Formats: sequence, structure tokens, C-alpha cells
Amino acid sequence: MKKFISLSGTLVLALIGLLLLKSCVKDSGKVTYSIYTPVIHTTADVRASIKSDIAQPIENPGKIYIKGNTIFLAEKEKGIHIIDNSNPSNPINKAFIFIPGNEDMAINGNILYADCYTDLLAIDITNINNVTLKNYVANMYPERRYVSGHYIDSGKVATDWIKRDTTVAANIVVPSYWYTGGVLLQSASSYASAASSSNGTGGSMSKIAIIQDRLYTVSTENLQTLNIANTAAPTYLTKNNLHLGIGSAETIYPFQDKLFIGSSSGMYIFSIANPDAPTLLKTFTHASACDPVIADGTNAFITLHSGTTCGGVKNELEVVDVTNVLNPTLVTTYTMTKPYGLAKDNNTLIICDDVLKFYDATNVSNLQLKKSVTMSAPYDVICINGTAIVTAKDGLYQFDYSNINNITLISVLYTGKI
Repeated sequence: MKKFISLSGTLVLALIGLLLLKSCVKDSGKVTYSIYTPVIHTTADVRASIKSDIAQPIENPGKIYIKGNTIFLAEKEKGIHIIDNSNPSNPINKAFIFIPGNEDMAINGNILYADCYTDLLAIDITNINNVTLKNYVANMYPERRYVSGHYIDSGKVATDWIKRDTTVAANIVVPSYWYTGGVLLQSASSYASAASSSNGTGGSMSKIAIIQDRLYTVSTENLQTLNIANTAAPTYLTKNNLHLGIGSAETIYPFQDKLFIGSSSGMYIFSIANPDAPTLLKTFTHASACDPVIADGTNAFITLHSGTTCGGVKNELEVVDVTNVLNPTLVTTYTMTKPYGLAKDNNTLIICDDVLKFYDATNVSNLQLKKSVTMSAPYDVICINGTAIVTAKDGLYQFDYSNINNITLISVLYTGKI
């Protein structure tokens, strides 16, 4: 793997825990914060470096995309693991594609589309041991130029961060009982969405969707359409401004001739009857929270989670009747702990909450929890032919849910291992 060693700029991230409650007093103490120094290189050099590498340990798994017997697993902000899943009982980590700032992906034919901070790349994966960058579309995700409050100059990429912890003396306002403050240690914030196509399947956290020869992707404020009839040379078609007063766009889920877009305070429903010009049909608003969404033609299922850049305090599942897309109506809500990705296959609904939850969704007004599986922070899930493929903080899990009353673990590819 190509290493980048040039350094530029300094990023200071600090979150001092101050609780402004009654009976607060001033006191002296120490505050710990982390200084991050970005490892900077030019986008031209980064693009030139994109190639296959030997398999790397899975350390920080993110979103997933499935094509045939291959799992493409995002290593958050670093690149994509290529995993041979010909035998789900023994998945094999085969290779790694280095893509700094990567969060999302989708595949059309032999072309992998992946974000590299602000840009969308088109990578030929015909030979996974020798992938090649064919083309790119610049500045598709302009908000990604801001990384944890640090602005990355145009034409440059932060390929890594060097962390140094520092403790200093400080006067602190504390309540009459002692409070230990926390420190915010974050890298680039995640944006999300869902993608699915005849060439593969993505999860509900994805922000890229492919339908036939059109690619749809969301940035914070825009739904963008690209023509990928020539798969290796995507061309820009249209942009729909999503800054309509219901929050930042996060996820995209295609179903039939509709796009369901999750935002921080609502769901957009777009028609793609004209694939080159998506048309907003309706918005469904909810409290501020991050918002992955899926749909099955009758209902949309929305998970809301708090405690992120989306704001809000809601942690729940909303079921919305979308039989009439011009009049979506809330069916019911279910209290959750902190839900993220979700998937539905016929009457089986799977939700990544504090644990992985399998529901019988025959009656959406009365979901029946069939099984809970403990794992570390489940994040994204895809259902394929009775198999649930799940990413969590501690690894890549696979379950057989073909019998909802007898859900079994197939395999786990744990983090820290190849």
C-alpha cells in the first residue's frame, strides 16, 4: 500500500463537559483534549495510488455492498475490503482497495463507484487483484471538505490523522456533585443511504443507488443524478436541491420507480418515472434525528437515532403507510435504544439497535420480536436469500433467518483479523 508522509495543518478537537445545572460552582481541574494532525496529499496523487493491495485486518467496519458471492465492506475513511463469500460459513478476506475518505459504494457491471471525500470514483474491478481507476466526478460531496471541523483545501486529501492527547489545567464550572467531562474523538462524520440494483445490493445506510443506467446519490443538500450508460465514464445530469427546510439528506433507498430519501428531520419521496429528472412527490416530517429508511411498497420503515450531528433525542422505529405516496401516514412507533441500519425480507424485519433484532413483521402494527443477538454496536444489514449480513463494531456477522423461529449464526469475521 502506498504510504503518505507529508504533513500539513493542525486539527484540534475538544469537547469540555460543562453541565450548567442549579447549584453549580467554579473549581480548578484538568481538561484532556486531542490534537489531530492531518496527513495531507494531493487528490492527483491519491487517485494515482488507487489499486488493489493485500488483505488488511478489518478495524473499523462500516457500510456493506453485496455482488454475487463477494462482500464489499467499507473500512471507514480508509477503503474497501473485498471478501469472498462463496462459503458463508468461511468468508475469506481477499484484498483491499485503498480509498481515503471512503464511506459509500455501489456497483454496475464491473465498475465500482465509491466516494473519496468530495469526489465520486469509477473503479474497474474486473480483476480484484488489479483494480484500476477509470474516471471520477469531482465535488459531488462538497460538505466532505470539512472533516471534524477542519477545512481541507481544494485539490488535497487528508489520507490519515496523527493523534496526540494533551492535558492542561483549567477553571471548570461543575455541579455541586462532581462530573467527569468527556472528550469528543471523531473523524469525518458519516452520511448514509441505501442502494440496490440488479448488479448488487446495498444497505439502508448507503447514500448511492443504481437503477438500470442511472446513479442517484445524496449529499447534504442535493439529490444528484448521473448517467452511467457508459459505466466507466459517469456523466452529470441533474441536481435537485433538498434544502427544503426538513433537514440534511443522509440516506437513499430505491424501490420500484421511487426513491425514499432519509434526512435529519424527515423523509422525501421522489418519483423517477423520468429517470433523468427525479420529481419530489411528498415529504414526511419527524423529530430531528438521523434517519435511515427502507420501503416495501406498502410501508416505509424509518429508524431514528440521537446523539450524533443530526441532533435530537428520539430513538425509535416509525412505520409509515405509503400506499398513497401523496399522503404518507404514520401507522405506529416502537421505542428503540439507538437504532441504525435495517432490512426487510417478506415478513422478516431486522434492525441494528443496541443488539441485532429479528422481528416477525406480518402485522406491522404489532411487531413480534423473535430473537435478539448481542454484538458490539450493530450498524448495517443486508438480507439476501434467507441470509442476513451484518456489520458491527466487532466484525462482520452472517445469520440464517430462513426459519424465523430458528435463527442461527453462520459465521463471524472478527475485527483485528484478516
